[in-house]
Amino acid sequence: MENPKIGFIGLGTMGRGMADNLKKTYPLCVYNRTRSRAEALAAAEIAGSPREAAERSEIIFTCVSDDRALEEILSGSGGLFEADLTGKILVDSGTTSLGLTEKIAREAKRKDFEFLDAPVTGSKSGAEEGKLMFMVGGKKEVFDRIVPVLKTMGERFVYCGRTPNGQSAKHALNLTLSLVLESYLEGLAFGLKAGVPLKAMEEIFGNSGAKNGIASFKMPYIKKRDFAPHFMLRLMDKDLKLAALDRARFGVYAPLADEIIKIFDQALSRGNEDVSTIAKTLEKANGVSFSE
Repeated sequence: MENPKIGFIGLGTMGRGMADNLKKTYPLCVYNRTRSRAEALAAAEIAGSPREAAERSEIIFTCVSDDRALEEILSGSGGLFEADLTGKILVDSGTTSLGLTEKIAREAKRKDFEFLDAPVTGSKSGAEEGKLMFMVGGKKEVFDRIVPVLKTMGERFVYCGRTPNGQSAKHALNLTLSLVLESYLEGLAFGLKAGVPLKAMEEIFGNSGAKNGIASFKMPYIKKRDFAPHFMLRLMDKDLKLAALDRARFGVYAPLADEIIKIFDQALSRGNEDVSTIAKTLEKANGVSFSE
């Protein structure tokens, strides 16, 4: 598979940057429900349906928002599963439930194609800059075959074992990121309420064990009041609820995890803003501001 043709389905916040990087190296066929997004991607073929994208490609990526959207792409009218997928590789890079992921794996076995669950992290900017991390579940030999393709979109590719371990890892990661960001912001609010300047609190946190990647990335945007989505709060809320299903399935004791879902639910009226919009809830409740 020296220069395989790639199919890419789903050109949203993450998918657009991923597809844009893919087309620099590989022949690309794209499908998006809103056709204008596909038309904006120069130098890529446009398919009229998921089935058509799959039929024209050897490796097919899906990157959509949730289970319902993925089910429609796979099994709806003109869906991907209407195509002959024999010998092809399907890679799901959205964040979806373990149940749906396992269902796709069973379909792959029945229809003689390969499947990897390979959700990504790295935000919109990471997708645009080709700096994503992939968490991949499935057969190791299939993972090894597509690493050259993944390298056009990312910098790190972590093999997690069998399907659906890629999704399990992503759910665990997003739960952790949510908890870390909320705890950081609560600490800042505490300091500000007590009268410590924001600049001082940031310096203290940034030079101690409280330093963390998500706050370092989000704080400049929060201070500028820029809540344009790098990753929408409603999607993180969805991922937290997927993690809750996982925790129930595996019997995981995680008392803080239940609380973070309540916090995100409180902010769902701002669900299309960036996940960092949770800062507004703390600002209002405490009478403080994280503005510059």
